[in-house]
Amino acid sequence: MDLPQWPRAWGDVVGSGRLKAEPADFYVEEALPETASGEGEHLWVTLEKTGQNTAWLGKQLARWAGIPPRDVSYAGLKDRHAVTRQTFSLHLPGKPDPSEPLIMDGVRVLSLKRHGRKLRTGQLIGNHFVIRLRDWQGDADALAQRWQILVEQGFPNYFGPQRFGDQGQNLSRALAWIRGEGRLPRGQQGIHVSAMRSLLFNDLLAERVQQGNWNQVLPGDFLQFKEGKRGFECLEPTESEWSRVASGQLSPSASLPGEQTETFSLLDEREAPLLAQQSEWTQALIRLRIQRSLRKLRVYPEQGQLEWQGTDPQFRFFLPAGSYATAVLREVSAWHEEESQ
Repeated sequence: MDLPQWPRAWGDVVGSGRLKAEPADFYVEEALPETASGEGEHLWVTLEKTGQNTAWLGKQLARWAGIPPRDVSYAGLKDRHAVTRQTFSLHLPGKPDPSEPLIMDGVRVLSLKRHGRKLRTGQLIGNHFVIRLRDWQGDADALAQRWQILVEQGFPNYFGPQRFGDQGQNLSRALAWIRGEGRLPRGQQGIHVSAMRSLLFNDLLAERVQQGNWNQVLPGDFLQFKEGKRGFECLEPTESEWSRVASGQLSPSASLPGEQTETFSLLDEREAPLLAQQSEWTQALIRLRIQRSLRKLRVYPEQGQLEWQGTDPQFRFFLPAGSYATAVLREVSAWHEEESQ
């Protein structure tokens, strides 16, 4: 399924380049809310992996430790075609650490340390990125200006294309599934439900980008604080709330659709016409008893820096959990992604 060309917030791209020409061109390091204490029945294993799939690596760790794969957990999936640093937790109650060294191609052990709690899915503050675009073609000054705008004013918090699978295949399979034309194993249903909701959110965000108010507060918006998901419904914005949205302390949000356990009258009224055009998706989410939640329309590339490796731009930044580095890059550059290498 072809993905829509959701609009950019800051105008056309200012150049193009090659993304992930080499794994080291896309570096990711996760930030967790706690560190291992040194004691407990869970062994936290922090690794640097190159060209390895997170789920596959989890199974290899289970085999190394002699435990079922269900006893290995991690905070989230990381890009395969990249150099990534992430932590896995292995449940070893009453068992010693594995006696054999962990030796796998493309994997380097950074630390082995015990902890009293397992690492749970989603237990993530965010990720640090260092991304290089090779063979850059574009105006360096225009790139620097665009990057400064993103750092200071943020970017639309679109879900990246990887959420939808190669050429939108997650959406194609999800559509066949909800129509009763195909089956999905129970273990794969979650990622396809997420793809459905992400498509609808991106459409809602795109509508606000098109209107030019994705980074402004409208009456009835649910405003979320910069950190976390907490927030409040803002029926009549005050000067203070306008100022806090403008400064980035608050961000408007849009729905990740599903069953409505809580209503927001004005926001729901604004979103209803667009969601009605996608009723097949929205009705499926309700049948599946997926609860509606909210997601920020805007985020910032924190600690953002633009460097140059010869004639190639290199971007350093931090994103909160759930935001996509590709959503940052699409505001500055077109790229050809060479994941086959």
